[in-house]
Amino acid sequence: MIETPASTAASLARALLALRNADGGWGASGGAPSNVEATALALLALGPGGAPTAAHWLARTQRRDGAWSYLEKVDQPSWATSVAVLALLDAGRRDAAGAGARWLVGSEPQPLPWRMRLRYWLAPKAQAVELDPELEGWPWVPGAFGWVEPTAFAMLAVRAAGAGRRARGRVRDGAGMLLDRMCTGGGWNYGNRRVLDTDLEPYPDTTAIALLALHGVAPADRLTSSLSLLEPLLGDHASGLALGLAALCFQRFGQDASAAIHRMQQRWERTRFLDDVRSLAVARIALEPGRAAALYGKPATGAGS
Repeated sequence: MIETPASTAASLARALLALRNADGGWGASGGAPSNVEATALALLALGPGGAPTAAHWLARTQRRDGAWSYLEKVDQPSWATSVAVLALLDAGRRDAAGAGARWLVGSEPQPLPWRMRLRYWLAPKAQAVELDPELEGWPWVPGAFGWVEPTAFAMLAVRAAGAGRRARGRVRDGAGMLLDRMCTGGGWNYGNRRVLDTDLEPYPDTTAIALLALHGVAPADRLTSSLSLLEPLLGDHASGLALGLAALCFQRFGQDASAAIHRMQQRWERTRFLDDVRSLAVARIALEPGRAAALYGKPATGAGS
């Protein structure tokens, strides 16, 4: 028998707390070293009152440049800064979140070499990968190529932090990049839509994340096909993470999320999500309206640049 959403949310919270590391953060799963993504998602899922150690861990591990490394022992800023910004905004740590947002605004991917850009301008259809080289988005790490997930999370974080003129421009560019990378027929792959004359297939998790980022930024009619495709993409073997993100997406767009939530609860009861912290956290966020609002971002002023 499937639990009620409230009882499932309580079970997910207990499971998350049981997986917390001694240093106050969370790893990818039980026993794994604490990382910024898992810790920030756990904080978003449990709220600052339910996970005060997560806010302390994030504040302690922030770099001097405002960014976060994915792992504390890796001295390299990363895309996980976006999730930390969202979590710390919700926790009321606006100074730390603002510094992270400013780093995001200034973090740009490596542009294509000018010779490659010239080839795209002269013969865009003849290139191995079809894309607009002027739309760069955000990379996983500084100096790399822009991808769908880090771009989507950065857009959510920068908007939530209260964007200045430059930040608003980066968000517009990010939206343009996501729309340019949309797969044929809708949805998103991880980075590109077409390679070597072959259409790449979209995935439910990346599609849901991209749609969340584009909500209120892109024209609604540009998102219709992707939103309609999301439920079929879930198929028969969707992960707990994909189901949770899809439920959040349906809720955000004012659609019925009950089927995705029911399937998510079934998978939780059957597999316990294999103690995957991201899945546990996203599932709880999907079951708690206040937590979902924290992930979407609460517009603020003064944190961006």
